[in-house]
Amino acid sequence: MRPFDTLSPRGRLRRLRRLADAALAAFEVQVERMALLGAFTNTLYRVRTAAGRTYVLRICAPGWRTETDLRSEALWLEALARDTQIGAPVPHRTPAGEAVISVRVDGVPAMCHCTLLSWIPGINLGERLSVETLTRMGALFAALHAHGAAFAPPPGFTTRRMSHYLARGERDALFEPACIEAQQVRDREALEATRDRVEAAFTARYADPDGLRVIHNDLWHDNIKVNRGRLRPLDFEDTLWGYPVQDIAMAFEDLLTEGPTGCYAAFVEAFRTGYERSAPWPERYAGEIDAFQAGRMLWVANYVAAHETPHLQGFLSRLTPRLEAYLETGRVTSRGVA
Repeated sequence: MRPFDTLSPRGRLRRLRRLADAALAAFEVQVERMALLGAFTNTLYRVRTAAGRTYVLRICAPGWRTETDLRSEALWLEALARDTQIGAPVPHRTPAGEAVISVRVDGVPAMCHCTLLSWIPGINLGERLSVETLTRMGALFAALHAHGAAFAPPPGFTTRRMSHYLARGERDALFEPACIEAQQVRDREALEATRDRVEAAFTARYADPDGLRVIHNDLWHDNIKVNRGRLRPLDFEDTLWGYPVQDIAMAFEDLLTEGPTGCYAAFVEAFRTGYERSAPWPERYAGEIDAFQAGRMLWVANYVAAHETPHLQGFLSRLTPRLEAYLETGRVTSRGVA
């Protein structure tokens, strides 16, 4: 049998399909149809059962999330289903009561954590961005933040906090000496000054535990489905402890860089309108969310440095003008984005 890492993408998927079959057998669902949804960091399948139910099977990339992270995701999702009408996915447990299983098959070198979650119908919110849907997105965030504040986690729940822009034990590749030495002076100065400002924002926020709660931590517009006008959140695998401003900053940064040109200010205003219908705006000072957006930019740059090293210099040539604008004004803009 050929080593897994020498296979073509199609060959790897054939091996992972065997792992998916083994996982579904452990969950004891009778599969009628199964289709690949995507092979990104994780591998996702849409599963239709003989009983007429539809699920998403997620095969987690080894090392991407810990078993504790994934069990915590399941515990919060079950609490959301029990306590609210938010409509997040619901984990399917094995007959032994496990929401997360570890599966190994011949030909795949690593043990993989797998989860089976209820299917959320609809289209990605990214295809329906408007002032109206952003208002509802703000209301969705407020509802999740309210539940996160009241949620009493059971034993075994993660204690991980988003107290640094690298919160998952990632390698700090961006600021390793060899990486720093290879950067242009302008890029290096912007990165280091932004890091200092972002770290000061984290330190100030986490000095006061008031408002700390469980947050989604990656709820951007394409992690939300729209179905018959209803918005429903997905992909809770980044669940940890943090503050609402951090959750919002993640969403705003992706809205700014991935959303339609020229709409950002109106969308932010609409989001805030929807949020404030249920909760006070969580910023302690003007520009706090921008600081955490800048932290998100550093996180992305670190990912490129660690995993897409040949593209780092081109990436920084686009990122640096944005960082410089932030350092000058205290506000994050799309300036410099290609």
